[in-house]
Amino acid sequence: MNSSAGDLGVGGCSPWDDPARFIVVPAAYALALSLGLPANLAALAVFVRSGRRLGQALRLYLLNLALADVLFTLTLPLWLTYYLGPAHWPFPESACRAAGAAYYVSTYAAVAFAALISVCRCRSVRRPGPRAAARQALRRRGPARAACAAAWLAGLACAAPSLAAPRALRPGPGGAARCLERGWARAGLAYATVAFFAAAFLLVLAAYVSLARALAAPSGQAPGPAPASPHRRAARTMVLGLLLVFAVCLAPYHLLLAPWVAGQEGVAGRGDNGCRAASTLDVLHTLSLALLSLNSCLDPLIYCFSVRRFRQDCWALSCRPEAGAPGAHAASLASSASS
Repeated sequence: MNSSAGDLGVGGCSPWDDPARFIVVPAAYALALSLGLPANLAALAVFVRSGRRLGQALRLYLLNLALADVLFTLTLPLWLTYYLGPAHWPFPESACRAAGAAYYVSTYAAVAFAALISVCRCRSVRRPGPRAAARQALRRRGPARAACAAAWLAGLACAAPSLAAPRALRPGPGGAARCLERGWARAGLAYATVAFFAAAFLLVLAAYVSLARALAAPSGQAPGPAPASPHRRAARTMVLGLLLVFAVCLAPYHLLLAPWVAGQEGVAGRGDNGCRAASTLDVLHTLSLALLSLNSCLDPLIYCFSVRRFRQDCWALSCRPEAGAPGAHAASLASSASS
């Protein structure tokens, strides 16, 4: 999770020796915290106030995705303190374990919920008619809850090594304390998390391809594809947005994770706790961490452009509380369930 490039920081090691780690990553974390936290809290409030509509599968998945993003951003103040130290953990070891676990749980739960949303959107477009779709959505309430529980358990499984590591804190140069760096992660964990991400990415990609084919299918009444309804366009926009987030924010980190962890195992085996120059792989891994954090900022943008009346509901919630009565929100989100 955390880049250990260089073990720079206190004790005569300057953060300017590794600007990717001590400047780019904190800047990305600060951006994710300042934009992602309020945006996802607003999204969470809108989805929670939808009342009974949360029984519908898509609403459950969106609610949990917003919750995972909120959890991710809540860990960022601790990591900002760590990087701006620089690279010195001033909190107890239990806080290091908890921050690392929350980071992993939220990241991989969000990956799972993005895949579930994509499959749900694809199925909603291919179902025969709105009444059948509504009936099937209500029937899937139980399976959707089970899928949400499985997604959180998958995230917890990815976080287990940070909780079970023999030593979460390790000494660094100048008496610094390193949190979850060097020797705590293993190549097996890297391969497992990469495989999990790859499976989710392929699901999102397959859902988008299926949606694109459905929208390009001829109407049977006139040459060329049938005009896309607002519901179909919104479904395609949502899945395309999730696919782009996977490709831009998540894929670079997972492409570099296994070779980077293997390199760190070699460094840990040599017992080198001093300052060293960051390798190209270290720098690329660090930059991928910055991209990974921006995922939490982009999800609310997807809601804005793919969930009908989402922006109006956010505006009503923040500026006109009297218009945000539970009945009003339930009605507006009931109309957006078809988007």
